[in-house]
Amino acid sequence: MFKRFTPYVFHVVLAVITVTAAYFVLKPNYKTTGLTIGLVNMERVRSQAEPFQQLHKQDFDALAKAKEHLEVLEKSMRKEYDELQSLQQKKHAKAEELAKRKSALDIKVAELDQHFHHERESIKQKFERTALAIESELESIIRNFSKKYKIDLFLNTATNDQRIALVADDSLNHTDAIIKLLNKRIPNIQEIKE
Repeated sequence: MFKRFTPYVFHVVLAVITVTAAYFVLKPNYKTTGLTIGLVNMERVRSQAEPFQQLHKQDFDALAKAKEHLEVLEKSMRKEYDELQSLQQKKHAKAEELAKRKSALDIKVAELDQHFHHERESIKQKFERTALAIESELESIIRNFSKKYKIDLFLNTATNDQRIALVADDSLNHTDAIIKLLNKRIPNIQEIKE
């Protein structure tokens, strides 16, 4: 009876050896654990990374400078308006001359308002272009990081004051590494080409 099953036993043993060999050969290329997840706190990246800090400082400085310039010009205009009002109160002032001065002053105010509107728009557009360039670099860094460390999915741990990952192993959080890479990639935002 044993001789009758000998060919089958040989085939079963051969199949087991083949499956075992295939397992050890293919194991490094076969994922058995599912997704590899990484965590990054984008809110922290945007507040602590040097390029974003430089961007906010640059924007703040530009707006402060524009505001200071506007205050100087407003003071000058206010002085001219005060002079115009004092001339209007004098009895010997000519109505035609006063109307011309008032009209010229109104034109100056309108031009000043338009100039500062354009300046604010220019500052805003420069901020948006630079922010977009930094965000693009950040996206590239995260993509390269995920490829290098074979991370299938990155989750943002903080969005709109809501925590996505309530409990997670610290080894999954790559926020500090992403910040360091972004700081290294863009040490100075002045070097960003527009």
